[in-house]
Amino acid sequence: MNIRILAYIVLLAGWIAFCYWLYAEQIAPRWHGNREKSWPEYSEDIPYPLAFRWGSDVPLAGQGFGALKQQLEQVDSTDEVVVIYGHYFRDETADQPKPDALGYARIRRALEYLDIPKRRRLIDISIQEITADVRSNPFEAVEVEQMQVRDCIRMTVDTFEVCFPIRDSLTLPDILADQLKNWMLEKQVAVKHVMHIVGIADGGGIAEPMDMGMDRALSIKKLIQQTGELPDSTELTSGQRNHPLALRNRCVMIYFD
Repeated sequence: MNIRILAYIVLLAGWIAFCYWLYAEQIAPRWHGNREKSWPEYSEDIPYPLAFRWGSDVPLAGQGFGALKQQLEQVDSTDEVVVIYGHYFRDETADQPKPDALGYARIRRALEYLDIPKRRRLIDISIQEITADVRSNPFEAVEVEQMQVRDCIRMTVDTFEVCFPIRDSLTLPDILADQLKNWMLEKQVAVKHVMHIVGIADGGGIAEPMDMGMDRALSIKKLIQQTGELPDSTELTSGQRNHPLALRNRCVMIYFD
């Protein structure tokens, strides 16, 4: 074979090998790296943004995941509260000593792909009843709800009202708790006055017991104590409210005489 032709063949083989290495090691990772790091396993057949298989905490991305991810990334952390609901089925955890662990694990894995700052998020875990063929088909087990901070807080010169994003929870995200603490620090001049803490229970639909309102008031009292000494006199009471926005029915109001 002509030496010149052989040299061309060797040169061409070397060029092909170099191009393959360049694509595999340099170009492909740049094209696909972001998706690999920020997207779970994807299937266009899944009708949910995030889904899970029976007994698994590995998230699967489906229809709408891209929109959900973009929506959360564009949210201003000063204006939004994000509640993350994790679900599991009782039969999935029949042999586990801590059934809720699967729900928390699913949320923890989902947060690897969703950028939600810790200070503005709350987590809620619940048990679901089997209503479909979830044992063999991926199902929705993590859902996200966004709330406006202005819907959770009402603030005036002498009155502060804060609402709990989750119905049966006495926990506030840091973004709301910090606003309450800052307001209280500004009111230190009022420590010699009577401070009233009024816990509100939901009076709409299946009404909550008044005790729930008192529990909310007590939880806020403990939070206020973190800012320093309480006023000389503090009065805790409870009541009910029937506001069309359910969030407004699970609040605590603080004011001074």
